[in-house]
Amino acid sequence: MLLYLDCRSGVSGDMTLAALAHLGLDLAPLQNLLREAGIDCALRSWTESRAAGPGCRVEVAWENSQPLRHPSDIEALFRMLAVGDAVRNRAVATLRALAAAEAHAHGIPVEEVHFHEVGAIDTLVDILGAAWGMARLGVTEVVASPLPWFSGTVHCAHGLLPLPAPATAFLLRGKPVFATEATTELITPTGAAIVHSLADRFADAPSGVIRGLGTGYGSRPSPSGLRAWLLEPGSGEPHGAAAGTETVAVLETHLDHLTGEELGAALEALAALPEVLDVLWLPGVTKKNRPGGALRVLCLPPHLESVGDAVFRHTHTLGIRRQVMERVVLAREGASLDTPYGRLAAKGYSLENRPYIRPESDALRAAAAAEGVGVPGLRFAVNTQPR
Repeated sequence: MLLYLDCRSGVSGDMTLAALAHLGLDLAPLQNLLREAGIDCALRSWTESRAAGPGCRVEVAWENSQPLRHPSDIEALFRMLAVGDAVRNRAVATLRALAAAEAHAHGIPVEEVHFHEVGAIDTLVDILGAAWGMARLGVTEVVASPLPWFSGTVHCAHGLLPLPAPATAFLLRGKPVFATEATTELITPTGAAIVHSLADRFADAPSGVIRGLGTGYGSRPSPSGLRAWLLEPGSGEPHGAAAGTETVAVLETHLDHLTGEELGAALEALAALPEVLDVLWLPGVTKKNRPGGALRVLCLPPHLESVGDAVFRHTHTLGIRRQVMERVVLAREGASLDTPYGRLAAKGYSLENRPYIRPESDALRAAAAAEGVGVPGLRFAVNTQPR
């Protein structure tokens, strides 16, 4: 399923969780998971109607006083929870994005960040709940709308801050925004971190067959809230729709200090990341006539920071060039091919008003291995007419 987040009126942690609850997410199992990990809190939800129609509110309550927590403390709590690796990794990624934004805003190392407003249990629950809730609803892709730009000031523990708050502004980098006349906080740091870490791409409107709508209202009197559309992707688009445009991020660095084994391991590790769209190695000669080359990694803008961290981790390069650019893509959809070797997963697309279908490489490799033949021989034998 695809989840489209209509953030035009803003986004926050509690609005996200409330929208998922309005889509039918049962919060009781999440409350039990938290209590099993020693986080004694209550999750309360109720229906509420505003200008955008009926929606949901969610509140996190606890009785005992809570300590100020470092990012490592919250991450340790996430790792104690009985959730799948995918949920845990998404929650940790959101937490780390928020911690990096707070560290940047205050000019301190990440390990010195103390969560004040963003560190109470409610935000811990919002971050975990967003990742856990999307998984429970069967969401495999998250698409977000362009984000509203707002101004004004906000009072917090650090005094009077301009809007967007410094941490939010840090997380808005590389994302599409549009001007509004709002002088109140439409996007909180937690909301920005959720979009930054969980949104796979941005689009002006949802596309597909709509299966549900959830509206999440927050504690602030916003009349519209966050609307979340649950869709079956691809079904609403005609096969071979015209080419469209999307925004991608490109990271590039020159490498001449790795051994062949280390370079191979780095390319394999980067290509395996779900956030990475493509990895390219261009061999050449670098300074001082050293054999080396250019590493180029492609991802969506929301993953620019995390993918950059991965490039540093796996290559130990000392610098990365980054740019955000537009690319033109052909519409494509899932398909299948009936072949002498069974039905193979494929990709369908259209070019110059002519339909094409291309077997997926993983399906070809699996079928070739099962038949004991080479991939080229199997591919050449495939009937390329769509079924």
